[in-house]
Amino acid sequence: MSDENLPPRFRELGLPAVHTGDGFWMTRKSIADILLEKNIRTFPNDRGEARECGLFFDDWYLYAVEEVGWVYSLVKLREQEHDKEEGRIGDGDTPGVTVCFIAFQPEILTRCLAEPTMENRAAMNREINRVVSLRGQSHHPALKRYFEKTESAGAYLIAEEYVRKIASLAENGSVPVPDAYKMAKKESRLPRFIEENNARAGCTVCDHQSIFIRDAGHLNPFEKLAILATYTADVSFPSFAAEVQYHACFLTAPARIPVPFLGHSVYDSAIRADMTIDDCELEGPVPFHNLNSRWVRRQEQCHPEYAGL
Repeated sequence: MSDENLPPRFRELGLPAVHTGDGFWMTRKSIADILLEKNIRTFPNDRGEARECGLFFDDWYLYAVEEVGWVYSLVKLREQEHDKEEGRIGDGDTPGVTVCFIAFQPEILTRCLAEPTMENRAAMNREINRVVSLRGQSHHPALKRYFEKTESAGAYLIAEEYVRKIASLAENGSVPVPDAYKMAKKESRLPRFIEENNARAGCTVCDHQSIFIRDAGHLNPFEKLAILATYTADVSFPSFAAEVQYHACFLTAPARIPVPFLGHSVYDSAIRADMTIDDCELEGPVPFHNLNSRWVRRQEQCHPEYAGL
């Protein structure tokens, strides 16, 4: 793929990237790695306190969607971390994927890289926080249009990149399951799936404590599914894609109306698609966790290469 086809900001920053054939790109270098290459190791938080880039921006990656022009945003690919337990101040330890539908202004990052003054570092931190966590934001229409289409392949690429990242952390042929998964009840949805996945594989891919990886550079389907299920709570790639699509479809004006007793709106929850497992995982009637739902079935029909994966 020629450099001319890269999103302009990716090309400008010399970022390695992967892409689909439908205008979706994402970099393989985290925001932290981009900053550390320029020897930018700390930034001031909103109280002026120094924080480590490597503990806050190591999970966040730029992605871009091409429509009339390019729209950039951020996706989180987080492994199991233990910063809090080990006494470090970081951005959270729960593993999973987050796809933001809020446009990121990459010129703020490039300005910080060119002139890493405290003012520019603070501005960069504010912009990242605005996209990844600040309430009251609005989605970018181009990002909604892309991810709400069943035909879009971006969510599948994100899932592939995530399982690749988790597998790369394997030591002595295995990677531990997330802490929250270990607390799941044996008869609940995810442990049941892991047992079914083991049976289909004809061997123990996951023993509920570790996922066994034969070759991190060439994962088989059962290894991929064990990682996806234990780290994102989605038991198939079409289910993962349906969850991203489901969030995008709720980015509407009526969804902005606050829900009584919740303190926020459906829109607030939908503007960032969180695929994660934690100790309070909601097992309600969400359609993307039902493999027979029309949401998941449409994904399988549109992306037959992922049917059964």
